[in-house]
Amino acid sequence: MQTYKSIMEEMEKRVRNNEAISPASWIEVALRINLLGSELDNKIANYEAMMISIEAEYLKNDMSSAKAKTLAKAEVDYKEYLEIKSQFKRLNEFIMLAKRRAVIQDI
Repeated sequence: MQTYKSIMEEMEKRVRNNEAISPASWIEVALRINLLGSELDNKIANYEAMMISIEAEYLKNDMSSAKAKTLAKAEVDYKEYLEIKSQFKRLNEFIMLAKRRAVIQDI
């Protein structure tokens, strides 16, 4: 079963080995990553919903907004949240660059 991670690893291997990658392959890989990357998007949404919910509870107890935001971040695995956001950003950047690379015939 392919995952976005396995696809990215395969593309990294191909780039490191200086293998030719056709324009159609770039588009196909971008399409697959876009479809399989939704898992990350859902994880980000869950973390953000949890933090908003926690922050709301603090605000109900008359806590300042800044303090509530900070404490809400401390109650979730914020490091993992940032890593997932970073992965998602890299996937989106890869998709954008793959689409651009597909239109360039020769480098």
